[in-house]
Amino acid sequence: MRNKTRVVNESLNPVWNQTFDFVVEDGLHDMLILEVWDHDTFGKDYMGRCILTLTRAILEGEFKECFQLDEAKSGKLNLHRNWMPQPVYRDS
Repeated sequence: MRNKTRVVNESLNPVWNQTFDFVVEDGLHDMLILEVWDHDTFGKDYMGRCILTLTRAILEGEFKECFQLDEAKSGKLNLHRNWMPQPVYRDS
């Protein structure tokens, strides 16, 4: 599943303040991959990414943490994660 945030124009320190919900099949093995792109007049440039497990969110329920972007000279993401499990009922 892929989701995209809105573009924050003309900011070196963008704040998205957006919420996304995901269906998680296997919380102990699924990963959350966050990619950051810079959009400008000439296109978009890859800035870096974070690959996160869901383990801490499952154990703690909710927390805030700062993540360094892999493959980037600088840059970090301040992320607020909240685990709210909801059962999914499937037909037998």
